[in-house]
Amino acid sequence: MKRSYIGLAMSVLVIVAALLAFPSCGFKRQLVSITIDPPGATIGGPDITVNFKAYGNYIHPPDSRDITDSVVWTSAAPLVIKILSPGVAQSQFACGTNITITATWYSDPQNQTGSVVVGTAPVTVTQPGGC
Repeated sequence: MKRSYIGLAMSVLVIVAALLAFPSCGFKRQLVSITIDPPGATIGGPDITVNFKAYGNYIHPPDSRDITDSVVWTSAAPLVIKILSPGVAQSQFACGTNITITATWYSDPQNQTGSVVVGTAPVTVTQPGGC
């Protein structure tokens, strides 16, 4: 009977030691950056759509995954290129150079507060016949 308690105690010690040896496993995954694909676009003409993807880059453990539907997409010039749906931008009937398309992740999306991580991509829109 004494042996079973000693064996149990040893097992518990091994498990506790293993847990202490891997402290990073206990951390919540953390988004550290956003990469947008394609990293930029040049569009020639109106009503052309470009599909962007947002990839979240995490630590604990380090990996990357598609977060396109989890970010807020905005255009710095919606009269030149507007956002139709998550990751989908459409050129309008105007011209613009280096217009910033932004993918923003909020740790509290209901209030858009807390931690914020942003990824951007430049877009240029030209029109047939010039601007």
